[in-house]
Amino acid sequence: MLPTLITQNADYFVINKPAGYSVEQHPSYPSIIDWLDEHYSIKEVAKDADRFGIVHRLDVETSGVLIWAKNALAQQELQKTWQGRAVKKTYLALVVGETPVEGCVELAIERDNRRDRMRAVLLPSVKARPAITNYARIAVGKFEIHKLSLVKCHPVTGRTHQIRVHLQSIGHPIVGDKLYGSKLSDSIAKSLGLNRHFLHAQSIELDDCEYSSPLPEDLANVLTTLKIKLA
Repeated sequence: MLPTLITQNADYFVINKPAGYSVEQHPSYPSIIDWLDEHYSIKEVAKDADRFGIVHRLDVETSGVLIWAKNALAQQELQKTWQGRAVKKTYLALVVGETPVEGCVELAIERDNRRDRMRAVLLPSVKARPAITNYARIAVGKFEIHKLSLVKCHPVTGRTHQIRVHLQSIGHPIVGDKLYGSKLSDSIAKSLGLNRHFLHAQSIELDDCEYSSPLPEDLANVLTTLKIKLA
């Protein structure tokens, strides 16, 4: 599946990023920056800028809405907006177990250099940064003897792997998450024919506009198997 343009204005592109694409150039994956350059010739504009256009990131396996700035001024302004927590981001995640109806995970996140991953911490740390994720359960499905919850997540902050780390920290790892999952979440993903983690950036509310991305076919098929319907 290739990226598609949802819309654009004078300041930014709104892109539907498929799973399997890196935001920046990567030796192992196709990238959004190369796709944009192929279709919109952005590298001529970006050649003297570091990380030109990047406002926020989605992990390689995460699909959904991505904002990309068209110029340095727009990039600076959009990054300030993100840091100011004025942007509402909504993600869909399928997790192991039955979650509470709603909740808030407020645990700082720091890098675990020994394991090359992020981790949530209970005690203050020099390296840890505050992180907040609100979530609400949409539905509960069952696969064999295991309950699974479809949750809608609203990250207030934007730390690396935040949603994945926070859901794992409360005992509900995302199905198919190879880094923060468990043997059970891996086994369920394989049995469901899912080759990546079930995390999708469903929408972003920015500049009084809401930009959304439909659930990709591979994730939609999983919900069909579980007899879970999105409203």
